[in-house]
Amino acid sequence: MMEDSKNLLKKVTVEKLSFGIGDVAAATGVSQSQLRYWESKGYIQSEVINGSKNRKFTYKTLINVQQIKTSLDDGFTLAGAAKQMQKRADYFDTLRSFFESRFEGMTVTDELTEINLGLFDPEPGKDLVARRVENKWQFKLIDHTK
Repeated sequence: MMEDSKNLLKKVTVEKLSFGIGDVAAATGVSQSQLRYWESKGYIQSEVINGSKNRKFTYKTLINVQQIKTSLDDGFTLAGAAKQMQKRADYFDTLRSFFESRFEGMTVTDELTEINLGLFDPEPGKDLVARRVENKWQFKLIDHTK
């Protein structure tokens, strides 16, 4: 079970999901012509899948489109909205990288939520564990488990 939870993030491979331009337009409310324009300006990218001429967009790109649209709705210019989207994308890429490299396991029960963040560098032999108690996160060191 611990191995399953350790590989949880790797099993959720949203990067492999792809959508046609019509799907992205329907999901985000951004027209297909806008999507083509944004792509021509380099704000988003599509991929060619199996030699097809149809545009395919990753799930991450779909999220980026939604982020740009939200910023445009908030009054940003397209260039400003794309810059905001890139900042958010960098932030979430960093966060995901951290959890992919540090995540060792998770326990979730009715009474307890714990996330094991692996070896605590200053104290070899100890794991750093985050525990949620009454909706607040607390940290503790426990003996390393293999």
